[in-house]
Amino acid sequence: MLCVRSRSLIAGVLFFMRLALFLTLLTLYGCQESSHLDTVLNRPHPVYTAVVSEHSTTVPQGITGTVEARTEVAIAFQVGGRILKRYVDSGQIVATGEPLFLLDAREFEQSLEAAKAQLTAAEAELIHAESNLARDSRLIEQNSISQSIFEASLLSKHAAQARKEAAQARLRQAEIALQHTSLTATRPGILVNVTGMPGQVVKTGQPLGILADTRELEIEVFLPRSVFPPTEALAHIDDARIPLKLRETAGAANEYSRTWRSRYQIESSGNELQLGMLVRVSMMVPDSPTQVYSVPLAALDERGSNTQIWQIVDQQAQPQTVAVVGVTPISAQIQGQDLKTGDRVIALGTHLLVPGIPVKEYAQ
Repeated sequence: MLCVRSRSLIAGVLFFMRLALFLTLLTLYGCQESSHLDTVLNRPHPVYTAVVSEHSTTVPQGITGTVEARTEVAIAFQVGGRILKRYVDSGQIVATGEPLFLLDAREFEQSLEAAKAQLTAAEAELIHAESNLARDSRLIEQNSISQSIFEASLLSKHAAQARKEAAQARLRQAEIALQHTSLTATRPGILVNVTGMPGQVVKTGQPLGILADTRELEIEVFLPRSVFPPTEALAHIDDARIPLKLRETAGAANEYSRTWRSRYQIESSGNELQLGMLVRVSMMVPDSPTQVYSVPLAALDERGSNTQIWQIVDQQAQPQTVAVVGVTPISAQIQGQDLKTGDRVIALGTHLLVPGIPVKEYAQ
């Protein structure tokens, strides 16, 4: 019995010794792995850098603009119906009041006749009501009728007068609707993209083309967001130079191209400008009050809510928030505090960086 207990005690001691040895080995292995991980994290990561260069905001000669009409009006009927005739084609020059389209007017003519008949009936009612009121006025003076009967005659006369005025208004509406079956040019100009065809049923306000007023032409250009449009410019047509004056600039930059749409009024020109033609525009743009810099496009890191670049500070990568004001296929124009010409930024692999990670610089 004593031998059995001794063997059990020895087996228990051996079990705990094996367990202690296993835990010791596991701890040593974990320390080795942690040490290896720390070594990997602390090892400098190779990065390629590029130099921050100053970006000039002076627009070079040769920027392209498009000739546009200042006023472009969609031509459309103010009433719906079926097109009976089309008098014009795309590209045709028209004068004020020149007919463009004609609707089938039979329905509107019938509406006009009905309105005339309603007015005639309302006028007859008014004459009858006035006659009754005149009779009751004499009778009330003779105390032959009650006051309520006289007041009823007076109200009937007022109601008949109101019905006549309503009938007159409906008649005017019918006359105007009939006039609107003929669509005429509201201003001189050239027709662009005329689409209405005879037999086509159109709705009220459905566009049938565009009428561009060629008396006032403008040149539309798109400038980088960092460039504020100058008030004056020149358009080059062959050997001629046409002065331009800034009329308007879009209130916001295009969200895709990040450019500003600006329109320049043509001060004086001959017949050499046509809608849609491309012209070369030259302008002198002052430098932006805030310096703009150029960096490689791959240097931008757009993780998070703000765009940032990465610089090397004490052999570690540190982010800096910047504002992007323009892009090209290979570079980006940015603005940021503490940036200056000649600074070096990490140009590749910025999406893998974290603040404070050690890096080793390789210049491109």
